[in-house]
Amino acid sequence: MNELSDAQFTDRALARLPAVSPPAGFEAGLLAGYDGWRARRRAGLAAVLAGAARGLAQLVWPGAPAWAPAGALTLALLLGAGLGAVLPGGLDRMVSGFSLDRTPGFTTLISSDGEEDL
Repeated sequence: MNELSDAQFTDRALARLPAVSPPAGFEAGLLAGYDGWRARRRAGLAAVLAGAARGLAQLVWPGAPAWAPAGALTLALLLGAGLGAVLPGGLDRMVSGFSLDRTPGFTTLISSDGEEDL
């Protein structure tokens, strides 16, 4: 088959399909949503920033009031800062098993009597 016959086949197949029109309510809702978007867009920079904040809140926690994502993110920030302030003091006493500052020693993998460990 060549390109022309593929195009003809597609045209015939699409011509046989019934015409589908969207319901009247869908079209009316789409147009009303667009009109609302245009009205908010004309309201100025403050309305744009408020809409962006609402969109971000819906992205973080869909369906929740605006204070819920802000509260959750604040709590996570405070918890992280608190743990970050408390934990480094305890880490000074711990000995790390891995460091890029020193060369690795493989002496623990070889037995002291020269025989291979199985």
